[in-house]
Amino acid sequence: MPGRFTLTASRDLIRDTFPWLSVPDQLAPRYNIAPTQPVAVVLNDGSNKVDFVNWGLIPSFSSGAKMTSLLINARSEGITRTPAFRGPFRYRRCIVLADGIFEWVKFPRKREKVPYWVHLRSRRPFSLAGVWDSWHSMDGSEVKTCATITCAPNALVKQIHHRMGVILPAEHIAAWLQPGEVSDPKTLQALLQPYPPDEMTYHQVAPIVSNAVNDVPECVEPLPFDPPHEKILEQNFGEKRER
Repeated sequence: MPGRFTLTASRDLIRDTFPWLSVPDQLAPRYNIAPTQPVAVVLNDGSNKVDFVNWGLIPSFSSGAKMTSLLINARSEGITRTPAFRGPFRYRRCIVLADGIFEWVKFPRKREKVPYWVHLRSRRPFSLAGVWDSWHSMDGSEVKTCATITCAPNALVKQIHHRMGVILPAEHIAAWLQPGEVSDPKTLQALLQPYPPDEMTYHQVAPIVSNAVNDVPECVEPLPFDPPHEKILEQNFGEKRER
């Protein structure tokens, strides 16, 4: 599931991928986005513009902001049953702009987990399905936060993780971002499916990504696969991974 992700694409590429979207000129590349940090989102308020909200949902009914770092992901299977996500799913949906997701794999006899960067083969940005909420602090200020939604992994991501972020195809974005209450929650929940694996790939990256302080291009640069690691991935998946 997304615990870190990236948005390294240029503003021009984002505008080309989402021609209906108003993208601010000050949108800078991000190579290591972590929970509690501001993320680029599009809210279902009909504005079709990039907003920035903190990643880590604080439910509107919360008495404090202590939950910020906990509710970063919502499981698609239970999103209508979980109190913190049930209302946002019905009324306050969003997409989170990204172009890659980091996942870590634990290998036998290796103390540190090995990080991988999962992205589209085209290297284009994509939209992660999400929900958002608005919380008011004691001083009356409004805090908007969000969580990304996860589902079962596709055949590619399954090699390295048991969950994956829901990537919405272009043709599903308008339905997900329709303003107001959903008329049929089951219709929207049906959109929360694994993305086609043949359109995705991944590569091993440097351990510096494990520290959220490191927000540099080196976080996504490919490293040669360690042969023992590659062999274990093949065994887990049952066939050789396509590079």
